[in-house]
Amino acid sequence: MGLNEVVDALERTEQLLEDGETGPAQDSLSWQRADDDADIQLGKACAMLGTCRQLRQGTNNYVSIVELSFNAIERTFQFYLVKMTAAESTDYRKHEEVFDDIAARNVFSDEDIASRIEAFRSEHRSRFYYDLDRPGRDFALAMHDLAEEIHQYLVEFADARSRCNCDKEV
Repeated sequence: MGLNEVVDALERTEQLLEDGETGPAQDSLSWQRADDDADIQLGKACAMLGTCRQLRQGTNNYVSIVELSFNAIERTFQFYLVKMTAAESTDYRKHEEVFDDIAARNVFSDEDIASRIEAFRSEHRSRFYYDLDRPGRDFALAMHDLAEEIHQYLVEFADARSRCNCDKEV
């Protein structure tokens, strides 16, 4: 691929955005209402967890599983905050704001879950992202399991099982 192909690809991407014609929405997100901020966050978390499930089957792409799991946790936290409080997604410009707000609301009783995740997220996520450390299989699978458990817990807590798309994915 040469420079001309890069320029062509960029121009095509820019044109799609400018025209507002980005193509059909991802099937697993088609249920979302565009005006429902909580649904958008929930749908993104479900999609990321679904991708993690696919990656666990026969690949060793542990970096992607870890990254998607961190993202799914954060999106699930945002879903809960938007659904159950007066918050909006745009209220959270920094990762730590989401974790701090969940921790302040004591959603996980006295277990300090959000603060504990934020502590290792802030220390280790960038180390994995910038390839200073490489996550192994056991950590990647544990991160995905953690993301799934948090997601299920908060979806149930928010009484939003009917809105969650995780059980509907193939």
